[in-house]
Amino acid sequence: MKEVLYVLLPPYADHELAFLGVGIASNETGIRTDSQYVNKIVGPSLEPVASIAGLRVLPDYSIKSMPQDFAALVLIGGYGWNRPEAALLSPIVARAIEAGILVGAICNAASWMASQGFLNHVRHTGNGIDELKRWGGEHYQNEVGYVDQQAVCDGHIVTANGSASLEFAREMLKALATDSAETIDRYYTFNKEGFVKLMAPRPRFFFNTIGLFTTSNARTVAFYRDIFGFQTTWNGIDPNVEMTLGDSRIILFPRKAFEEMTSHTYSYPSGLNGTMEVSFDVPCFADVDKEYHRAINLGAHPIFAPTTEPWGQRTCYVADPDGNLIEISSFTRE
Repeated sequence: MKEVLYVLLPPYADHELAFLGVGIASNETGIRTDSQYVNKIVGPSLEPVASIAGLRVLPDYSIKSMPQDFAALVLIGGYGWNRPEAALLSPIVARAIEAGILVGAICNAASWMASQGFLNHVRHTGNGIDELKRWGGEHYQNEVGYVDQQAVCDGHIVTANGSASLEFAREMLKALATDSAETIDRYYTFNKEGFVKLMAPRPRFFFNTIGLFTTSNARTVAFYRDIFGFQTTWNGIDPNVEMTLGDSRIILFPRKAFEEMTSHTYSYPSGLNGTMEVSFDVPCFADVDKEYHRAINLGAHPIFAPTTEPWGQRTCYVADPDGNLIEISSFTRE
């Protein structure tokens, strides 16, 4: 079995290794009997390493005695990454990256990776871009590569913030191919959602998304991207477009292509579409006004200027390129 090495610098963060270690050592039926990997601990020395919680772990290796051949190197966060021992790890991590060995870093360990220049050529995340810049200083030169996600895998480097133990485990397990992607996702979901929720009776339907039929995908993509911040990986060619804003999703599909696909013709509004709306909440009343004027300046069609209604909502309306109404509102005064 190949070894997965966990580097712990005291006081290390207990929770940041738990889900990954368990996912490597066990599966849905119990302890693995034919595992590809075995978990091993690396400490500054062979003396017990204390965690933030005060628990002590006995290392299998010290930094100086650790093997050079291993399946993955996992740098666990905590408050020890500004200690002198961390400097001893720099050539070890550099050799691992050069050899194409998987390296994972979570929380302050990801910040330390930035300080060593190891994140300068990969997409990555961590405890916020400001924290990476503070730790990295002149050695961190890849702000454009920062991704505001819980965990990011790019090639053989996985990074995560300190609240992302489960997401970190999922990305590492997939990179190690401990199980199928579907099985690893089930492991993640089971621990994220909990037994009670997962075992509850499933409703007949789950709401999926709102679909907008467009006269021009490119124009509508630009509208929702530039004004409302939706993201998409659309290639500019395929008829189906998915756009996401946090956990929300919309889909776009050209009107002509939809008619060809379904062998029907449909009626479309020649101006404003008064049959439905897309609605966005903003933090407070002032944001309603700010976002309304920003949308207008970026090309949205003004419909209804910001107004405070008798029921306590401040609301306004604009329209997208196809005349679909968009509400921007808040129930919070300040």
